[in-house]
Amino acid sequence: MFSAARGRGPLRYGILSAARGGTGRYDTRPVLRLKAEIMTRGSITIRNADPSDLDACFALFADALVYDAFSRGLLREKLWPDRWPPEMRGGALVAEEQGRIVGCMQHVVRASQRKAWIGLFAVASSHRRRGVARELFEHIRHLWPAETEEVEVLAIPGNYFSPGVDPRYTPALAWLEAKGFERFKDCVNMRASLARAFATVDDEARIRAAGVAVRRARPADGTLLDAFFAEHFGSDWRYEASLALEVDPPALHLAIEGDRVIAFAAHSTQNREWGFFGPMGTTPACRGRGVGRVLLCRCLNDLRAAGHASAVIPWVGPVSFYTRAVGAVVERVFWRFRRRGAIR
Repeated sequence: MFSAARGRGPLRYGILSAARGGTGRYDTRPVLRLKAEIMTRGSITIRNADPSDLDACFALFADALVYDAFSRGLLREKLWPDRWPPEMRGGALVAEEQGRIVGCMQHVVRASQRKAWIGLFAVASSHRRRGVARELFEHIRHLWPAETEEVEVLAIPGNYFSPGVDPRYTPALAWLEAKGFERFKDCVNMRASLARAFATVDDEARIRAAGVAVRRARPADGTLLDAFFAEHFGSDWRYEASLALEVDPPALHLAIEGDRVIAFAAHSTQNREWGFFGPMGTTPACRGRGVGRVLLCRCLNDLRAAGHASAVIPWVGPVSFYTRAVGAVVERVFWRFRRRGAIR
C-alpha cells in the first residue's frame, strides 16, 4: 500500500545575488519546490519540513546526536537558514507516521558545480532499519538536477553542523556505505582554551613597522574584500566574511598592506553558541610573517570577551599551526564521505 501526503508548501531560502560594499542583496524566491503529492511505502509519508516542525525535529536530532550539544536556534540555522552561499539552495524533508516525525534529512545543491550535499539526517530509534532514511534519500535524489555528479555528506559550505561524520555514529557510517558513499578524507576540529587573553600588542607593533596594518573590518571594506576573495579564497569565504561583518562589532579582522588585504580571520559566522572560529587565510606570498597568529588571537579574544570559555576551531588543515599559536588540541575527528557518478 502507498499513502499520499500533501506538502505544506514551498519554503523560502535566500540566494546571494550581490555582495558589494559589504552589503549583499538576497533573493528570497522559493527554491527546491517539492512535488505536491509524495508517495511512499506503508504508513510513512514524506513531506517538506518547515519551521513549525522545529520542536519535533529538535527532539529527533537531540535523541540521535548523542555526542553533540546544540540548541533549537542552532538547528534552525542549519535547516532553515536566512540565506545560502552563492548559487546554493536547499531544504529538508521529514518522514511522518501518524502525525509524528520519525525521520529528517537536509538537502543542498549547487547546480553550477553539479554537486549536492546531504546535511543533517536522523531517524528515530523506533523506526531504524525500516527504510525511512532510504525513502528520504530517494525523494531528495529526484529533487536534484539530473546532471548532479557528486554528493557529499555534511560538509556544506557556509552552513555546516560538522565537516564530516563522527565515526562514533556507527549506524550512519553503515547506512552511507550501503548507499554507495565512500570515505575519502579525514578532518579534525580543535579546541582552544580562552582562560586567558592572548597578547598581540608587541606582534602588532612589529607587523606595523613592516608596513602592515591590522584592524577590525568595517562595513565600508566591501570593495577591498571583493578583490581579495576574488583573487585568493573564492565566493564561499567571501560569503562568510559578509556574515562576520553583520556581527556587532564585526567578527572579522584584517591585515592590510598598502591598499590590499593580505590576510583575514573571522569568527561567529555560524554555530555561534559553540564559540566558532573561522575561516581564516593568508595570501601565499605573505605567510610566515606572523600575521595569521595575530588575527587568530584577536578573534579568540573577541570570543573570550563574549563569554566563551573555549573556542572551536573546525575543519582544521594545519594542526601544528593552531597548536603552536594558541595551544589548541584536537578534540574530534570526522570522516568525510562522498558519492560520485550519476545521481539518478
